[in-house]
Amino acid sequence: MKYPIKVCVLLISITFAGCGNNSEDPGIDCGESDLSIQVVSSVKSDCDQPGSITVAAEGGEGGYSYSIDETAFQDSGLFTGLFAGKFKIYVRDEVGCVASTSFTLESEPTGITLNLETTSSDCSNNTGTITINANGGVGELLYSLDGGEFSSTTMYSNVSPENHEVTARDEEGCEVKKAIRVMTNVSLNSDIMPIISNECSISGCHNGSQSPRLMTQEEVRQNASRVKSETQSGSMPRDGSLSQTEIDLIACWVDDGALNN
Repeated sequence: MKYPIKVCVLLISITFAGCGNNSEDPGIDCGESDLSIQVVSSVKSDCDQPGSITVAAEGGEGGYSYSIDETAFQDSGLFTGLFAGKFKIYVRDEVGCVASTSFTLESEPTGITLNLETTSSDCSNNTGTITINANGGVGELLYSLDGGEFSSTTMYSNVSPENHEVTARDEEGCEVKKAIRVMTNVSLNSDIMPIISNECSISGCHNGSQSPRLMTQEEVRQNASRVKSETQSGSMPRDGSLSQTEIDLIACWVDDGALNN
C-alpha cells in the first residue's frame, strides 16, 4: 500500500528515551549474552490464600527488572497474589537483553489450578479467543469472563484485543482469578514502519530534522507511546493525513507492548 508523501511536524519538540525487549544499543548482541533467570522459591496457593514465586537473575549487564507473563516490569524478583497455573517469567538487563523461564505454580489440595490460552484478534474487530483449562476445587467448576455470568463455557470467542480477567469458581464458592491479554496481529515491520516511513520520517521532519528521530524500528519503539498519543490527537502528521485504520494500527501495536515484530 502506497501513501502520499506529507510533511509533518510535532508541535512539541522533546527527546524521548525508552527500553524494549531487545537491546537498544546496536553494538550489543543479545544472542551472545549470558543473561539467565531461575526460580529460587515458591509458595503454593489454595482457595483462600494466593501463592508466590521468587526468581533471581545472573549474567548480562546487571540493572535487572522482572516481569511475569511479559506484563509490566518491576525491580523485585518476587511475584505475589498468584494462584496455581503456568507462568512465564522474564528478566531484562540494563541494555535491554531479555531471558525467560517457565514455571508451574502448584496448589494445595483444596485449591484451583487455572490456565489460560489466547489467540490474537484483529486490530479493529473482536476476533480473539480465550481458552480455559482448570482443575481442582470441590465439585463442578464454573467460569466468568470480565465479571459476566458464570457458566461451564471453557472457550470464549469474539474477544476484544485488550486485558481481560477470567474467574473460576467451585461449588463451595472458592474463586480464583487470572488476568490475561488478548494481543493483535499488528506487525512493526509490516504495518507500522510503512506508515512512519511514508508520513513522518521524511525530509524536514522526523528523519533527524525534528525530534524525536523515527528512522529505525528501535527509534520508533523507544517513542511508541508518544507516537500513539500524537497520531490519535491528529498532531502527527501535522495535517492529520493518516486514515483511521492507520491510527488504529499504531494504537493496537503500542497497546500490545510495542513489540519488535
